[in-house]
Amino acid sequence: MSGRGGYPGYHASESFWSALVGVWFSPRRFFARLDPEGGLLRPILFASAILYLNLILDSVLQAAWIQEFNYAFIYTVFLGVPVALVLAPILVAGLAALVLVILDGSPSRAKFGLVFRYLCYASGIGVVLWVPFGPLLAIPCGAYAATIAVKEALNESWNRAAAAALIPLGAVIAILLLFTGLDEAASFFVNPPDR
Repeated sequence: MSGRGGYPGYHASESFWSALVGVWFSPRRFFARLDPEGGLLRPILFASAILYLNLILDSVLQAAWIQEFNYAFIYTVFLGVPVALVLAPILVAGLAALVLVILDGSPSRAKFGLVFRYLCYASGIGVVLWVPFGPLLAIPCGAYAATIAVKEALNESWNRAAAAALIPLGAVIAILLLFTGLDEAASFFVNPPDR
């Protein structure tokens, strides 16, 4: 009962809360029931909403921590919408392309939309990135959700899906360590409020 709509005739709800709960608490079932022929608008809006919530909630946490609400929060509220609507799909598209390069050697049009759709929903794990120590939880949970998303989207084996999902995620973490140094990278993973 797995792989590309493994539950015939029944598809997972794609409302924001249903998708978020499904990705967090039952990703295997959620991705197995996700309609492979659904459109791209809902997943794009979902991934954008996750990024926007992180921007807003991180700004609120920072402002509460330093006890100073200023114009930066207002800018985040209004400018965060276009940033999230543009940046989230670009990041997920890049990940989807890398997954297909690892699996097939190059991205194909036939598979790209499907992988992109599933990975947009897998981005729901990122809803906790604004919380201190949230990235430490989100990284392993996100790796698991991305692996299941690739497995179910393309009906791949666990090994191939894990390699395709984890190699790009590992590369992102390695690049982060390379460019920021160990101290700054540790700060990113712990995500403490500014002082």
